[in-house]
Amino acid sequence: MNAPSVQQVKDYAAKLASNAKLPSIDQKALHPYRAPDGTPLYWRIRLKCDGTGEKWIRPFFWNGTAFENTEPPAPPEGKPLYGLERLTVSPDARVIVTEGESCSDALNKVFAKWQKTGVIAITSGGAQSAGAADWGPLANRRVIVWPDNDESGAKYASDVVEALRGVAASVVVLDVAPLNMPPKGDAVDWLKSGGNLDGLMTLIDATRTQPQNPTNPEIETEQPERSDEEAIQWLVSLKPFEYDRVRNEQAKALGVRSTTLDAMVKAAQNEGGEAGRLPFNEVEPYPHPIDPAQLLDEVTDTIKRFIVLDTEQAHAAALWVALTWFIDSVEVAPLAIITAPEMACGKSQLHDLLAKIVMRPLSTNNMKAATLFRISEKWHPSLMLDEVDLMLKSDDEIINLVNAGHHRGASQVWRLVGDNHEPKSFDVWGAKCFAGIALEKIFPASTMSRAIVIKLRRKMAHESVGRLRHADEDAFVVVAEKLARFGADYSQQVRQARPSLPDALSDRDQDNWEPLLAIASCAGAVWLDRAIAAALKLSGAGEHPMSIGNELLQDIRHVFESKRVDRISTADLIEALCADEELSWNTHNRGKPLSPRQLGSRLKEYGVNSKQMRFSSYDNPIRGFEREQFNDAFLRYLPDPQNLPLHVTKSLQANNDGGLNVTDRKSCNVTENLPVTPEAPYSLGCNAVTDKTPFSGGCENAHSNVSHLRI
Repeated sequence: MNAPSVQQVKDYAAKLASNAKLPSIDQKALHPYRAPDGTPLYWRIRLKCDGTGEKWIRPFFWNGTAFENTEPPAPPEGKPLYGLERLTVSPDARVIVTEGESCSDALNKVFAKWQKTGVIAITSGGAQSAGAADWGPLANRRVIVWPDNDESGAKYASDVVEALRGVAASVVVLDVAPLNMPPKGDAVDWLKSGGNLDGLMTLIDATRTQPQNPTNPEIETEQPERSDEEAIQWLVSLKPFEYDRVRNEQAKALGVRSTTLDAMVKAAQNEGGEAGRLPFNEVEPYPHPIDPAQLLDEVTDTIKRFIVLDTEQAHAAALWVALTWFIDSVEVAPLAIITAPEMACGKSQLHDLLAKIVMRPLSTNNMKAATLFRISEKWHPSLMLDEVDLMLKSDDEIINLVNAGHHRGASQVWRLVGDNHEPKSFDVWGAKCFAGIALEKIFPASTMSRAIVIKLRRKMAHESVGRLRHADEDAFVVVAEKLARFGADYSQQVRQARPSLPDALSDRDQDNWEPLLAIASCAGAVWLDRAIAAALKLSGAGEHPMSIGNELLQDIRHVFESKRVDRISTADLIEALCADEELSWNTHNRGKPLSPRQLGSRLKEYGVNSKQMRFSSYDNPIRGFEREQFNDAFLRYLPDPQNLPLHVTKSLQANNDGGLNVTDRKSCNVTENLPVTPEAPYSLGCNAVTDKTPFSGGCENAHSNVSHLRI
């Protein structure tokens, strides 16, 4: 179902607001009710006249094609809470329940670092909404109810306490008397009067110790009885600062000294041993919604602060980092390959930097493939392998792990395990980053085609970057938290995105870049353009490392074009291929030139076979090739020749001192009598040559039969 844009929502809200019958509109707000994954379910527009206190509230939702001016049908369990997505991204936080969305929003703004205070604010809506809400998401939570300073506020608090009976771990009602709020005052009024975070936290801590709410004595505080074991397990689940706050109180309740309680909690924490611990830190999402464009800019700037690389490379790296936080929302996970021609180019520095901000980073240097299979199966981390060129020399099974984990639907690797060699499949789906020297020469083409390749260069004297070891680690933590929030809020949008992919990209490149472009589309048109530019540049728009067969086809095409012939003998073709010292054909055969048999075997794979042909009416037929035999292979396997770099000048220029001779061969004076006419008749187009007599390169190799090539 297509979701409306933010602008469409605002426009419809404005249209509804135009019908409000208020003397004046002093306050206006738009509140989105969301699913746990952040997807909007419906909206409430709220207007208020401060002079009269009148309010105007209207709900609306998107039915898939248009807006409807009402709430969507509520599920059987009840209406969703406002701020439900905050509960999802912070499973251990205490919860303040307010009366009304504006109070929740105001308090959450105060909790600028609520992941450190451990408190978030939510609501079921207005004063009459508690009974119809689904309070299930607050199961086993510690809840504080903040009532408005009036009878309806007290009634709402009572309704919430009753709804949470047997659901929440504990429920207390905040004593609003010390807040000195005006009649009907709420959290917004308290903040406007100078309330701050320190005062609020002090009030919350004091409320937690009260056996009963003094303002509303009929509302008893819920303190569920726990066994000693349950109490210890609850204390283990607390964060250190939360534990410190309840340590003395809980020790007294359990009848032990505080030091004894510390020892009991520590023993319970270590009970699972090393095997129960995660090898990476779980990051709590950032408390506030993020701007995707600003976040991707921040990640890019962070990378360029420490690494010398092109802008397109930095954009690609930033998008790949973001991809790790959307790994459950995409179908293809392109590899990140960081390579350089030699040492001291920053590849390890970039690898280490990315490891600080990707999701579930796990550095796996010097591990065997068997270990990596099990790690991937158990945690699906972002595997970060440095110096992988050395690892591959000792364990080439890693290639299977790499290639299989590229696509979610084909991420199973089967191996025989145990003493009985039972077959077992390992799910190796996940993000993977590899760093090493000249990896394009080490990884097979099948692996390189699955990657976003970042080729680094050694920085020059005038290029200055920061040292990663001197960086403030807290800055990376904040970036990771924002990325976690990005992944939580935009997972559905990325899952549904279908970005337009450049035709210049190959099919595999389109697979690799589609999830990155989907992520970029969340950040707007500017970032989508940056992603496309990075895709075109880093992929080479089709100029990938060729297979040996494709490279042979390309060089043969060049021979035909540079020599301006329609047919050529096998010997002359090999001679022309081996003449270029920059190509590998002169040493292809274990240090020796390419042989006729090897040439024939390679070309046979493309349906091209040598055949007998006569190059002169004076000689016997010999084996060779016609240009048209290659037409199908050239069209299917090679890009347009206009887009290819040439090994030599494409159009050979005439030698001004040599008349009409436009050859790159050395001039030679033939002094012996020739048994054939040097110049072939125009009807034949060339002289006779033998299949075993290569094209002559100088007077020392002169032969009575001159080459058939008319160049």
